[in-house]
Formats: sequence, C-alpha cells, structure tokens
Amino acid sequence: MYPKMKCIFQVLLLYFLLENFLCASGSVGNTSRSSVRPRRSFDCHPGYFVCNSSKICVEQRFICDDYKDCEDGSDEWNCTDKNKDEYYNSLFQKRPDEDRDKMKFKACKLARTPPSCQCSWKSLFCENRGLQRIPQPLPTDVKELDLSGNDLHDIGYANFTNLSYLQILILNNAGISTLGEMVFNKFGNLQYLYMNGNTLRIIKNGTFLGNSALRFLYLSFNPIQKLEEEAFVGLENLEGLFLRHCSVASVTSVTFLPLGKLRSLWLDENSLITLPDGAFQYLIQLETLSLSRNNLINVDGKTLLGLWKLKTLYLTSNSLTHLRDQNFGNLTSLLTLDLQDNQIYTVEVKAFVLLQKLNSLNLKENALRHIHPECFSTLSSLQYIYFSNFYFCSYARHVRVCEPNSDGISSFSHLLDSIVLRISVWIVAGLACIGNASVVISRSLLTDTNRIHSFYIKNLSIADFLMCLYLFVIAGHDVAFRGEYIRHDVSWRHSWQCTFAGMLSTLSSEASILIMTIITADRYLSIVYPLMLRRRTMVFAGTLIASSWVAAATIAIVPVFNLGYFGDEYYGNNGVCLPLQIHDPFSKGWQFSMVVFCGLNSVAFGFICYAYITMFITISRSKLGLRSSQQQQDRTIAKRFSFIVATDLLCWLPIIVIKTLAISGVTIYSELYAWVAVFMLPINSALNPILYTLTTKLFKQQLARIVYTWRAGGVQVECQAESSGISMTSAPYNGKWSKNSASISTSDLDRSISRSSLISANSRTSNRCNWPSPFAYIVYQNRCF
Repeated sequence: MYPKMKCIFQVLLLYFLLENFLCASGSVGNTSRSSVRPRRSFDCHPGYFVCNSSKICVEQRFICDDYKDCEDGSDEWNCTDKNKDEYYNSLFQKRPDEDRDKMKFKACKLARTPPSCQCSWKSLFCENRGLQRIPQPLPTDVKELDLSGNDLHDIGYANFTNLSYLQILILNNAGISTLGEMVFNKFGNLQYLYMNGNTLRIIKNGTFLGNSALRFLYLSFNPIQKLEEEAFVGLENLEGLFLRHCSVASVTSVTFLPLGKLRSLWLDENSLITLPDGAFQYLIQLETLSLSRNNLINVDGKTLLGLWKLKTLYLTSNSLTHLRDQNFGNLTSLLTLDLQDNQIYTVEVKAFVLLQKLNSLNLKENALRHIHPECFSTLSSLQYIYFSNFYFCSYARHVRVCEPNSDGISSFSHLLDSIVLRISVWIVAGLACIGNASVVISRSLLTDTNRIHSFYIKNLSIADFLMCLYLFVIAGHDVAFRGEYIRHDVSWRHSWQCTFAGMLSTLSSEASILIMTIITADRYLSIVYPLMLRRRTMVFAGTLIASSWVAAATIAIVPVFNLGYFGDEYYGNNGVCLPLQIHDPFSKGWQFSMVVFCGLNSVAFGFICYAYITMFITISRSKLGLRSSQQQQDRTIAKRFSFIVATDLLCWLPIIVIKTLAISGVTIYSELYAWVAVFMLPINSALNPILYTLTTKLFKQQLARIVYTWRAGGVQVECQAESSGISMTSAPYNGKWSKNSASISTSDLDRSISRSSLISANSRTSNRCNWPSPFAYIVYQNRCF
C-alpha cells in the first residue's frame, strides 16, 4: 500500500507544480493565457486591447491567434486585412475571355460577320485564327471584338472601319509591334482596350487621340521602353492604366498630364530608378499607385506631390534605404502603404507623421536596424502592421494586429519565452557537458587496446562538448536579459557573442556528424570486409579527424567573413543565433544553409543508417556459437545499433524535413524553432557519450575495477591476459590469422558474447579464450555490443 500512496502523492505534487508554477510563470510553449487580464474599466495598459462586451483586456500577441480570449470572441474579429485582398484582386484581374467557354452563345444580331469569326449577340470572337490582318467586313454595330492570339504586327487608322458602337476591343498577344497615330480614332465609344502581351516598344504622341470615352487601358507585358510626353493625350476620362511588366525606364512630369480622372495606375515591374519631382501631380483623382518591383532608390514627398486622394501606395521590392522625416509628404487620405522587400535600414521618428488615416503598413523583408521607438506613435488609425521580426512590435503596442507577434523563441520579456525551454536548456547543457567531459577524461586515463577507436570517440566528445558551451551561452544570456529582453534584442543578435555562439553550434554539429561518419565507416569496413583491409595507423586516423575539424570550422567561419553574400544576420536572425533559417527560408545565405543542413547532413545520415543496417545483417548471418547465444547476441546488437540510428534520426531527420518544407513554401509553426535549438540539435551531443562510451561493457568493467580497487584499500587486481586490439586499424590481411592474436581476457569477453556459449570452465580459470572465428573477435573488438 505504501508504494501506491507514495506514487499518488508524487502525481498530486507534480500536478500542483504544473498548475501553479509553470502556468503562473509565463507560457508553456507560449500557450498560456495569463496575459488576458480583467479590468475594472475599459482603460487598458499599452499593448492590451479591451474586449467588445466585457471588461477584459487582451495582450496584443493574443489578438487574432484563433483562440477566443474574450467572451464574445471580439479578439478574433477584423483579423483579415482587406487592403491586401484589394491589392491581389486588382493585381490578378479576370481575363476578358475567362468565362467564355462557360457562356451560352446567343443568336447573332450582327448583319454581316467575317467567316473566320464566331458571333454571339453583338460580339465577334476571332481569337487564335492565325490572322495577319483585320478581318473584313466588320459590322458597324459590333460592341465587343476579340482578335487575341493572332499575328497582326502593325495596325493603323486605315485598318478599321467606323466602329462607333464598339465598347470592348481585345488585342492580347496579337503580335502587334507598332501603333499608328490615332489608330483607334474611329472607336468613339470604346471603353476597354486590352493590348497585353504584344511587342510594343514605344507609345507615340497622339496614339489615343479621339478615344475620350476610354476608361481602362491595358498595356502590360509589352517591352515598352519609352512613353512620349503626349502619349496619353485624348484619354481625359481614363480611370485605369496598366503598364505592368514593361521596360519603362523613365517618365517626365507631364507624361500623365492628360489623365486628370485616373484612379488606378500600375507601373510595377518596370526599370524605373528615379522619378522626377511632381511626376504624378496632375493625377488629382488617383487612389491606387503601384510602383512595386522597380529599382527606385528614393520616393519622397516631392515625388508624390498632389496625390491628395491617394489611398493605396505599393512600393514593394525596390531599393529604398532610408525613410526621412515626412518622407511621404502630406498623403492625408492614404490607407495602405506597402514597403515590403526593400533595403530600408533607418526610419526616422517623423517618417509617417502626416499619414493620419493610415490603416495598414507593411515593412517586412527590410534590413531594419535603426527605428525610433516613437515613429509609429502618431499613427492613431493604424490597425495592421507587418515586420519580419517580432521585436519591432514593441514599437507599435497600440496597433491591434502586429505580425509576427513572436518568433517562437523569444518574447518582449524573455529570450526563451517558454518556462519549459528555460529549464530544459540548462538540463541539456549540463548533461552534454558532464557526459562528454567524462568520456574525454575516462578515455584519457583508462587503457584501451583499440587506440584509434578511442581517439575517434574522444574527438567526437570534444565536438559534442562545444554544443554544451553553446547552450550555456544562450542560457546565460537568457538569465541576463530576463524581464527586459526586447531592450537588448537588436544589440544581442548583432553582437560578437551571438556570432560566436552560432559558430560554436555549427562547428559542433558539423564536426560531430563528420566524426560519427568516420566512426561508422571504420566499424562498417571492419565488420563487413574484415579480411580484405590493410593495416591502418594513427597517422591515417589523425589525418581523417583533422580534415573533419577543418571542414567543420570552414563551414562555421565562412559566413562571418563573406558579409556580401551572407549579410550581417546569418547567425543573428533569431535570438538563439542558429542559422537554420526556418522562419525566413530565403534570407541571405539560404543556399549555403540548405547545402549544409539538408545536403551534407542528409548524405552523412543516409550512410550511417545504411552502414549500421548492413553491419547488423552481416553479424546476424554469421555463425557465432550456439543458437540461444546467437539470439541473445542479435538482440544486444540490434538494441545498440537501433539506439545509434534512432538518435541520429531524432536529431537530423526533423531538421532536414522542416527546412525542406520551409524552402518549399510550407508555413512552419514558429514555436518549433526553439525546440529545434534546445532539443533536436543538441540531442546527439547529450546521447553520444552514453551510446559510444558510458554504456559499453568495457567502460563499466574498468569503472567497476577502479571501484573494487578503491574498496580493497588500493590492492590492484590485474588480469594476466594477452590482448590484441583488432579493428579496421589492426585486422589481419591476405587471409592470415594468428592464433595468438585471438586471445583476450574473460572480463573483456563478457561485454560482447555470453560466457555460457563461448567460454568453457577451463577458459574461465585460465583467463584465456579461443574465439570460434576471427570474425567474432573483430565484431567484439569494434565495440558493436
């Protein structure tokens, strides 16, 4: 009864600790809702937002996290940024012929139609007919004409008859390279003109004279290099102009002069580097301006002069570096500003001061280093703000939705946000340090007949010991920054200490896996090909190990000196200084990281798995003693080999899979990064000493001998036995085997093969044994059990 009562007491105690210590201290895996606070009034602290129908304040990071903290669920309302939806709806508009296959054709109401065209009501569809000229005759009352997919080349005024009722003209991918002056002059009621995907290189003056009714002009995906100053004269009622993915290198201050009613201008994916002052000053009705994916180095208030009604400004993927005070002028109607994927380094305190209606701001994928803490404080209407790094959300605590609200590792208060991680990092670091230090010391003091194998193991332990130093660096800084991490985040991630920690982790992991590969190859060749190997020496072993250390050190150090390719955040892109780049898979140096962690490590892991499986099969097929002894031995071998392969699997396979998925575009759960850093990556460093040394019978026997000698008052007990360390480095060759070389003490024998099957009573007394086969001795000597 007593053991049961004791067990129940321990369970209750554990439950109490989990409920009162872990949950009260923060979050276990960032899932605690302790930041949901009841308030006596609707006045919440900065960074908290009141529920709609209750006096509860919810912390910013718990807004829109798919978990209802408010009784009415109001913390999960308005989580979709409609400004993004509008952008993509405009960017990917439906083609004019999108639903034509589903359309039921109506009876033709046109008097005369060309034989090469299909008629429906008052529409003519002549697409993809191989036409080289405009088909004739064209009925004057046609309202829609589609000539896409033909080969028309040059078209001019004389090519068309008087189509005064035509409203939609589609000339997409029609091979048109030249447009004559006033080419569409006969289309007095034309409202939609599609000319995407042709080979136009210039839009000449007067091209659209006489088309005052035109509302939407599509000229995207043409190699247009020049827009003449009067190219758009005659389009005074134009509402939408699409010049996407062209080659426009410059515009003048009067290029868009005639477009006084233009509401949407798309100039993304061109070759613009600079824009003149007042480039858009005559577009007084403009609401949407897209200048994304150009090479613009500066866009300021002078450039955007006169855009009083502008609501949406897209500047994605340009070369902006600095946002100065009042950088965007007086855009008093602006609701959405997208600055993603630039090279913005500095944001001054008054950069957005005049954007009082701004609702959505995107600053993701920039090299932000210097942001004044008050630069967003004047944006009282801001509801959505986006960064690449969560710590910038501390500068926008008044914004309801800030993404990302965490990197899965750190929070505003702690480097390691989860209490479980904070405790585990010390435990794993301690186990790795004690285990690996014990291996190095014990193998240096205790005699081992297989010097080369012991040399390999000591180097493996040294590599794994570096991982524990890395963990201690992270754990120590977590303690130092406790409660105020966000104040130190930028300086910490760009410090030499973080870089050094990242180098330690990379050096440790790569050296460890390379040395494990060498150990596996040594065992594999000794067991699978025992009689075909020549003698190896310590010089050869030293060369292999030195090469591994040099390779690992090169992998770790190269990112520090090649800042042009790797940038200055290869190691410092997260609080634990790991270069796995899971949350931002295409950041600088991602190809190098991919080759190392997915390429090199996959090859090494694959070889280790193959080698141990092959070794087990080879041993299982050999004839070593009686059947019962053989079965017991197989179980022992399988258990040890399974542990070795399983730890490698646990460490590297998840990392390889996660990084591959991230590169493939799969969104990875942000909190996974911390568990990779504290558990997956160091798991081998903590378990290798156990698998390769501390659980082997040789180590336990020699440890027992030391303890026995100490208890016996210093009287040493020695086994008078001959010993020959046979492994890959000392196996016989040319098919010869010496009887003397196959003798060993019974204490060593016990660690691999059952006494009952291989050792007679006489052999126990004489402390000598004759092995049943040279193969059995090689298996024993190479630490396979």
